[in-house]
Formats: sequence, C-alpha cells, structure tokens
Amino acid sequence: YWIDFFFSTRNVAISTDLGSDAAMNLSSALGSVPAEVEQACSTIHTQQQEGGDKGTSSSIEELLSTEQLSNLPDEILDIDLDYARKSLQTYREAILQQRKARLQCLQLLLQSRCSFGSLDAARAFGCDDGSDEGMNIILEQLKKVKEKLIDAMALEGLDVEEDDADEKKMKEEEEQLKPLSWFPGQM
Repeated sequence: YWIDFFFSTRNVAISTDLGSDAAMNLSSALGSVPAEVEQACSTIHTQQQEGGDKGTSSSIEELLSTEQLSNLPDEILDIDLDYARKSLQTYREAILQQRKARLQCLQLLLQSRCSFGSLDAARAFGCDDGSDEGMNIILEQLKKVKEKLIDAMALEGLDVEEDDADEKKMKEEEEQLKPLSWFPGQM
C-alpha cells in the first residue's frame, strides 16, 4: 500500500507544480494591469451584475482613454480566459488531492505505528538468528575494521590522529544512537 501511495503522491506533486507555474504566470500577467483599467473593469462588472441590461452599462471606451487602452501589455491582451479558468480549476483540484494525500499519509503512519520493518530487515540481513546480539557482533567487527584502516592510513603517512576530545565526542554520539527503549521492537 505504501508504493501505491508514493506513486499517487508523485503524480499529484507533478500536477501541482505544473499548476503552480500556470497560476504564477497568470498572477504575474494580471499584476501588470494598471489600476485605472482594473477600476474600469470592476465598474463594468458591477453594472452588469446589478442591471443586467447592456444598454445602461458603460463601455470600456467610455471609462478609459484610447491611449490607456493602447498601452495595455500584450500579455494581458493575449490571455485566453477559458484556458486560464480551466488551469486554475485544475490547480485547485491538484491542491485538494495533495491535501487528501497528506491525510492518507498520516493515516498510514498511524496504522503502521511508525514501525516500517527496517529493524527486522537489519536483523535478518545481519545475522541468521535475527537477534540483537548478532547485530552487536557485526558492529564490533566493523569497529575493528575501522581501527585497522586507521592504522594502515597512519602507516602510509596520512594524518588520522584523533584527539581525546574527538574520541570522547564520538563515544557520546554512539551512546545516543543506541536503540530507543520506547521504539517498537526494541524491548
């Protein structure tokens, strides 16, 4: 169920990104509309909403000068309103799907109780019996190999000396990384 969730989330994220680009481009174009043009359009819209009769509503030529109309940027004049509306609707749907996917993710996390099986896989990979002792043996072997590598590097003349403070810090970090007693599967 996790794989299906990740694929659907990826698809939603892609469509959200594409919709975001379209919305930002539209917002940028509409942001360049002069205030007097915006006011004139708002006036015409209000008149159409209130009266509904086209004979009583003002035309754009009555509210704006020819110079103002001719100075409108091409990006405003080239906006396909139907396409822009559909793009924004698609973007809205993608955002709603993304919210739904986030809720589904939280539900899956709660159902799994944050136990993803990684510890079981590590035990199975690390030792035949799957016990913590086997994992500790492998950890000790890795530490010995690390010590051998440090010794070999020192013989080659590479500076690998660790001072006491670094060694103490590493041991403290190692203590902090021990399995948590409250985490599922650690008892």
